[in-house]
Amino acid sequence: MRLFALFLAFGAAGCVQPPERPVDREERFAFRTARTPYAAAICIGRNAKGRSGVTAEERLLGETSMEVVVRSGSRSGDTLAVAQVIRDGSFSNVSILVTKLVRADGDGFARALMAGC
Repeated sequence: MRLFALFLAFGAAGCVQPPERPVDREERFAFRTARTPYAAAICIGRNAKGRSGVTAEERLLGETSMEVVVRSGSRSGDTLAVAQVIRDGSFSNVSILVTKLVRADGDGFARALMAGC
């Protein structure tokens, strides 16, 4: 009971920060490709790096999955999107989370990352 009273006191004093706003469902886009996770991640990274002011990093997730983190090329290096590529039989499923920092069309940004992949 004392712990609850203490927590309530800190909350009332403004010492407890509210959690960040959860990601909107509209910001996640799903794709399917005939490429391996590695080949798809390299393709997504190449598409991202081809955009002005954008960098990308491909990395391995477990034994059969890849991730591509797309960041702003500015000093802040804010994350613009994260693509996860997971093997599904002879295909790969790609889930791209476009952050709110992409002010334009999130769907168009995700499709541009997947172009030709």
